[in-house]
Amino acid sequence: MSKKGGKMTPRTKEQNEAIRRRRILQIKETAANVYLEKGLQMEMGDIAKAAELGRGTIYHYYNNKLSLLEELLDDAFDEAEKITSAAITEDTSPIVRLEQYAVHFMERCLEKPFIYILYKNFLYGTETIPVRNIDKLRGEFQTNLYSPIIKVMKEGVACKEIMGIDADTACNFFFGSLIGTIASQVKNRKMIQTLQPNWAKEIVTMLIKGIKR
Repeated sequence: MSKKGGKMTPRTKEQNEAIRRRRILQIKETAANVYLEKGLQMEMGDIAKAAELGRGTIYHYYNNKLSLLEELLDDAFDEAEKITSAAITEDTSPIVRLEQYAVHFMERCLEKPFIYILYKNFLYGTETIPVRNIDKLRGEFQTNLYSPIIKVMKEGVACKEIMGIDADTACNFFFGSLIGTIASQVKNRKMIQTLQPNWAKEIVTMLIKGIKR
């Protein structure tokens, strides 16, 4: 309800929809941060407490934590797909594409930590999230997110921009370095606030030196 002329008037459909979107975003962002701290031990009550919302509000939007985690993984996959697509379609050399991809990837992981969780789970299987569509996501991860980077690596090796090593080995080193760096930062929100504007670029420059011929 909103107050107008001393009288309470019903919210419009658009106002209700805007409130719904804000609330869902708040729940998702809070859930991502709580998951970083507690993993699968996270409960809906933990999310409600961290978001300063009632449990009933959380359950109004999500039946259980797995349905919420499933949506977070889907969102992360969509975002990762955009990052990957932008990198592989650039009309630049392989090493430049990899550098641009890595910078964007790291920046987005700090903004949306479930991208980091997606890669950590599907690359290393540290804590498999038992959502309904996990097998489908695994296949799509390999096809749409991992294989395209392997392809760029192979292009780099072929044109002698990247050291002549196996592309899978180079890709494992590449992602291992990215995920390891993000892991040291993504759980520390205070540290994130103190990062310099070009932090990702500086880190990626060092990383690229490790694979560049």
